[in-house]
Amino acid sequence: MEEISERPATGRETLVVSSAYRGIRRTVDVVGAATLLVGLSPVFLIIAVAIVFDGGLPVLYRCQRLGRDGRPIEVLKFRTMHNGSHHHLEELLTADEERRLEYGIKRKLRHDPRRTRFGHLLRRYSLDELPQLWNVLIGEMSFIGPRPYMPDELRGRPEAGTILSVRPGITGLWQVNGRSDRTFEERVALEVDYVQREGFRLDASIVLRTFGAVISGRGAY
Repeated sequence: MEEISERPATGRETLVVSSAYRGIRRTVDVVGAATLLVGLSPVFLIIAVAIVFDGGLPVLYRCQRLGRDGRPIEVLKFRTMHNGSHHHLEELLTADEERRLEYGIKRKLRHDPRRTRFGHLLRRYSLDELPQLWNVLIGEMSFIGPRPYMPDELRGRPEAGTILSVRPGITGLWQVNGRSDRTFEERVALEVDYVQREGFRLDASIVLRTFGAVISGRGAY
């Protein structure tokens, strides 16, 4: 895990720095998300058409997640699984002990039979997450932050308050530090580490490393 320190500040200075940081962050989120939604609209159209040809409608998958302060939000993703198959996870895990053990450790499946052929490509290069730019624009998410969690993933966990104290992000420390190759416990530790150290320098480092992580596709499944 990388070490990036911030200049210590106390009292009034801390409050001013924090307010400035969050204000600038929100401005970047709004301007950046709006610009990308317009600029990438042809890419959105191509992906939507490919999803329809590969597996029909719907194009988008709406998943219930926890936002800042634990408020429920509906996160948008391009659909990468066969229609309706996300409801069959429990059945799949019950039938396959190896997959059940893998999911218990990582909360992910490397070879998920529910995934479509085109969905595998979208996941590998994180293209399925592009619709989350809308979530960023309306203030439910940020470009950088902890991933949005399902309610049961954080239920009863002592780290929940820390992770949910900020907006969830499209990218973050987890995505640039192994992603799904990490265990779920390692993922949670990285999320807490980000919240405790968040700042301009750390955000800049994550943004730069995100490009390499997306291009390589490492840990994306």
